[in-house]
Amino acid sequence: MCEVYRYPKNADNDSYLVRFSTATIEIPESNFTLYPGYIRHHRTLQGACEFAVDTLGDHTLTNQSGSVFDFFGETQVKCKLATTSAFAINLIHQPQVQVTDRVMQVRAASMNLDQLLQTPFSVPASAALCLHIVYIIEGTLSVQATGCDQQHHLTAGDAIIVTRSTTDAHRAQWAVTSGNAKIYHGLVGLEKS
Repeated sequence: MCEVYRYPKNADNDSYLVRFSTATIEIPESNFTLYPGYIRHHRTLQGACEFAVDTLGDHTLTNQSGSVFDFFGETQVKCKLATTSAFAINLIHQPQVQVTDRVMQVRAASMNLDQLLQTPFSVPASAALCLHIVYIIEGTLSVQATGCDQQHHLTAGDAIIVTRSTTDAHRAQWAVTSGNAKIYHGLVGLEKS
């Protein structure tokens, strides 16, 4: 598993609120790593896996490409590949953290990034901070900050994280200058302390 981002950034393995990671699954059968005290939000993006979950009396769940599988981090899950390999993302988070996500195709030129981040996604009213995770699965996306000439060209495997206060009326002005990409968009809502 490859960690892409964690919040807070300097938190150790027992105290982060949320962690975003990717995983290429190539071993025919393996046990998932345990994360006691956390909830694991697993989305298979390519390929397919079958999961055997001990707490379900050895029932088998088949996870197809694009589907989501949420489970408690202390649950022993055995993963068996149903295809040659699979690629997945994980949002591993504490129970009080709210997460939701989607996969979408973006074809855009001169589009305000806020249009992408706000379509139709909701966070709990109790959330004080939102983290938007934009991960490029396939294709390219070029983004640019308002008033800045430098463009950032994102390709498969790249991510940008946009952090926003839910009470801040001023939004960061980023624009998608061009792109045709399949993206993963994760939304994390962190509650007021």
